[in-house]
Amino acid sequence: MTDSSTQGHTRISLRTMEHIVTAAIASVPGTKAIEAKLAGIGGRGFPRVSVQMDSEREVAAVNATIGVVWPSPVTTVAEHTRAAISEAIAAHTGYSTTRVNVIVGGSVPGKRVTATEVEQRQLAATVAPRIKPLPVWQPVTAESVNVRSIATPQEAPVRTIAAPSTGVAVRSIKPPREAEVRSISANLPDHQLREVSSPSDHSVRPVQEPQPVRVHGVATPRPAKLVPSGQIRPLARKVQVATPRPQPLREIEIRHEWAPRRVQAPKAAPARKVEVPRPQPLKRIEVTPANPRPLHVDAPRPEPLRAISINPYRPQGGNNG
Repeated sequence: MTDSSTQGHTRISLRTMEHIVTAAIASVPGTKAIEAKLAGIGGRGFPRVSVQMDSEREVAAVNATIGVVWPSPVTTVAEHTRAAISEAIAAHTGYSTTRVNVIVGGSVPGKRVTATEVEQRQLAATVAPRIKPLPVWQPVTAESVNVRSIATPQEAPVRTIAAPSTGVAVRSIKPPREAEVRSISANLPDHQLREVSSPSDHSVRPVQEPQPVRVHGVATPRPAKLVPSGQIRPLARKVQVATPRPQPLREIEIRHEWAPRRVQAPKAAPARKVEVPRPQPLKRIEVTPANPRPLHVDAPRPEPLRAISINPYRPQGGNNG
């Protein structure tokens, strides 16, 4: 028999991985959590974490944007933040990180942090992320409700409707007689027509005849002389213009009113000694692979070949075929 506790599969949600990365960033001295409200209008809060996970291969890639305290060694803080994220993911989840990108998105003035304090940071494996357990609510059963029977109303009695008797006397309707048309004759004397005048002017004015209009004779103009095409008639008289006499040239004298001045050259500035800073020794950089464990890839097995049978085509004939 097998133990039932060893059966099953454990999955880590993306939100849990983001909480682990956020706790690892907070464990590094020099980092600062900045709320979006304190960043001003249009500001963004820090840290911002984006995690990509592969549950089957147990690998994760992290992109984190952090805020730092000024003054502090920003490069050293970013390097230890990258190392803390890899340590926390490996210690708490067993995943390995393929890529950890850390971007410094902003700085906040605060207490000075030295490089020694950053290097003496607490290991991320010993920092447990804060967990806020949710309260467990027990289900409360309500008391049973008495079920009441529904009483159906009694059926109402059906009343019969008595129809009236059919012994009704039917009377015939006679149409009225046509009225006689009387002829009307009008014997009236002839009326005399009287002249109607306008209400504004009762007197009749005589109509005056229009006087004849005097007609003036029209004289035809004399015919103009035709000019052949291409010929231009002169409109102005030719006037002889006399050219003015040339004036003799006059000698022009240019007077120099400025006197040359003696210019002194500026004094040479003394040479100053420039001190060059001493070159700093180079630091040794060690590059560790992101995924130290080799991955074993299972290649699919080749499928066995299947035998193919080919039947020749034979045309179907008649009785002789």
